[in-house]
Amino acid sequence: MPSKSKRRQSTSAASVAVAEKPVPVPVAVDEEERELEALLFGDDEGFRKGIAQLDDDVEVTDGSYQQPEDDGMEEVADNDLFFLDDAPGTGPDPNDDEPEEYISEDEPPHVREAAWYDSDDERITVSLASHPRLRKLRRTEADDHVTGKDYQRRLRLQFERVYPVPEWALPAGAKAAGRAKRLRAEADSDDGSADEMDQDLSADPLKTLFQRAEGYVRKTKSAALAPGTIDISRLKDANQQQLSAAAIQTMSFHPTHPLVLTGGYDRMVRIYHIDGKVNPLVTSLHVKSMPIQTAQFHPDGKRVFIGGRRRYFYIWDLETGTVEKISRMYGHESMQKSMETFKLSPCGRYVALQGQKGWVNILNATTGQWITGVKVEGEVADLVWWAAGEGLTIANTAGELWEWNSDERRIVGRWRDEGGFSTVRIALGGEDSRYIAVGSKTGIVNVYDRRKMTSTTTEPKPFRTLEQLTTSVHTLAFSHDGQVLAMASRVKKDMLKLVHLPSGTVFKNWPTMNTPLGKIGAVEFSQGSEMLCIGNEQGHVRLFRLAHYSA
Repeated sequence: MPSKSKRRQSTSAASVAVAEKPVPVPVAVDEEERELEALLFGDDEGFRKGIAQLDDDVEVTDGSYQQPEDDGMEEVADNDLFFLDDAPGTGPDPNDDEPEEYISEDEPPHVREAAWYDSDDERITVSLASHPRLRKLRRTEADDHVTGKDYQRRLRLQFERVYPVPEWALPAGAKAAGRAKRLRAEADSDDGSADEMDQDLSADPLKTLFQRAEGYVRKTKSAALAPGTIDISRLKDANQQQLSAAAIQTMSFHPTHPLVLTGGYDRMVRIYHIDGKVNPLVTSLHVKSMPIQTAQFHPDGKRVFIGGRRRYFYIWDLETGTVEKISRMYGHESMQKSMETFKLSPCGRYVALQGQKGWVNILNATTGQWITGVKVEGEVADLVWWAAGEGLTIANTAGELWEWNSDERRIVGRWRDEGGFSTVRIALGGEDSRYIAVGSKTGIVNVYDRRKMTSTTTEPKPFRTLEQLTTSVHTLAFSHDGQVLAMASRVKKDMLKLVHLPSGTVFKNWPTMNTPLGKIGAVEFSQGSEMLCIGNEQGHVRLFRLAHYSA
């Protein structure tokens, strides 16, 4: 009992101690501290003054306000108080009040006023000659120190030379042609700069590009190419501006302009302007109804023929943009269940369609009408036109080949590939189609000299048998003069070899183990063989320059 009594007394004493805790007395605030609080947090008087400055129509007096006098706006209809600015140039120019010192003739007309300026840019200087990466910004060899503002301007121009502003990013009224003209004028004025060889890289409209006089410089004869090694360098990918969403199935170079088209199972045909630096996308066509297997420029350069696993193909007119569907077989449909594989004659008059049951159908390239058909034994493996379009060489899957003359409309020769079976690809190259390469599923490629063959030759001997590929041959392509043969397989990665002719030896220095080729779907030389395009299953189009043909 005494212990409980003591516990109650201690608890009661603690509660009294808490109750008797002294209350803090507020500290007096002096005038200086009050001003600081008002400056930092504001007060009633400052709030009213701020409202008065924001709205001149409200007159603030001792906690009350007075309504401004009637200015006559109450009688105006609501529709007249607003307007919709839907035309360029009708509204006020937001740059009218821009400070004069920030207006420069070098600045593009579409650049908006900067939100903030650094005054230090006018005072600092940058040495262009002291750093190797800045030397390209010089206009002359003696050009060295520039102001910060001039340095920014030169960096911007250099960036836009390499990466032009796309047309969709320009405001209404700004023309891409004006930008291109300004960049060309700037480049022409930089006579002594290290970057004087740079050209305007912006993509011109396709119609304007065709109207230019410039194009490929056609070489009647090429210098002899030495065997052993080849001088080849990699450029920016041809389709770096817009990659394919599927494997590259077909490619074709334009006959007169630096353009290349690509196609694949993503149902897109894309045309790129090849300059080796940016390679801008010029135009594209989405074929909704057909995965694309073959696409080829017509020899006149104005049309593109597009085919897939369908009973029809398309002709795309590049000048007008119209697309024509061709399906007029007129009773020959049983021989042509699919138009996915075709070849255009070099003369531009015919389209050869690979059909079924040994048939090859010849159509008029202008009207699309059926002209005649060629029948061979077995199933057709591949076909190729002669150099002038005066005939066809047709191969079947059993290793037999037929020579068909388009003028006489008859087969003028028949022969067998030595040791060949399961033929899959053939290609013609050289002057007057001197060489013919025959590839099989075993990876062996036989190269024949057609000048040593006659119409009565039935079992010719190849002058070179190439065994560097170990899987089925997928692509064979000759350079324009027949001195280089590219052969590739798509079964394994990086399976490509370049062969020198007439020696028949493989170039040993390229490709290397580090050459990023991938699984190859298509190989194409440009018209003058300056460029080599290699498309792979990842949708990339690798671009290489051949120094021998570029000199």
